[in-house]
Amino acid sequence: MSTPIFQPVPSLMFVGLDDDLADECAKALPQLQVLRVKHAAGAVERMVVTRPLVVVVDETVSDANAALVVDCANDIRAEVIRASAALRAGLAEQVRSAALRAESKREAETARRV
Repeated sequence: MSTPIFQPVPSLMFVGLDDDLADECAKALPQLQVLRVKHAAGAVERMVVTRPLVVVVDETVSDANAALVVDCANDIRAEVIRASAALRAGLAEQVRSAALRAESKREAETARRV
């Protein structure tokens, strides 16, 4: 009997985003669970367990803290979007595209393991 491969619940993680913007992005992919984290340290801690497909980091998160989030996200093959005032208009569509890319990467990796 082989050990089953862990399949996390597909999710989006928002780090430091205001609730209204997170809600708007979550509506783009209503089938995904939404995780909201105020600080980078909490995001990194939760990412290794929840393995979100997409991590959206607000521009208010410092560059140093955002780099920690990006490093962890790369390890779990999640897509990262850095939200800024200029990108907010199309953020929901960016989240949708990023989720599809992340899902494809993870499926390819799982297929290689089998």
